[in-house]
Amino acid sequence: MDQAKVMFSIISLLVAATFAALYIYIFSLHTEVNGAKVEKNDYQVSAASFPAEYEQVEAFVADFHAFYNRTTGYGMIDRPMDLEAQERQATAAVAYIDVFLDNEVAHEDLKKDLMSIKELSSQTLTTTEVRALHRYFHDLDKALNNYDHEDTFGLTETLGDH
Repeated sequence: MDQAKVMFSIISLLVAATFAALYIYIFSLHTEVNGAKVEKNDYQVSAASFPAEYEQVEAFVADFHAFYNRTTGYGMIDRPMDLEAQERQATAAVAYIDVFLDNEVAHEDLKKDLMSIKELSSQTLTTTEVRALHRYFHDLDKALNNYDHEDTFGLTETLGDH
């Protein structure tokens, strides 16, 4: 009988240890996604890291919004950020926006929003400008790609709540 109790205790400890390890693993994935383990050079971005040419503005908006989610979302904007990476991203945004504007974006409100992003991206970036860029891309992603998120920041003409 004592042997059965010992075996039961050992199995219980193994099961508990397995669940604890699984919990720690899942939690570590969550904190990596939310930025707790992001290294300074993890998100160095240049135009070379994106497709040579976006055929549709929707893909451009989705990719750039994803960048801002990774680097400034989930409270990361309040932590020290790599402003050089943000500057490279803004420079790439200006280059892509120039292509879209040269190719005659048909939607007037979208054209206005792209011009606003270009103007904002051309400034010396601080946390304020980076936050605004993230919000522009967030709202455009909702308008163009049906990005599923309850927040709307009201910066864009395209989404219609400017």
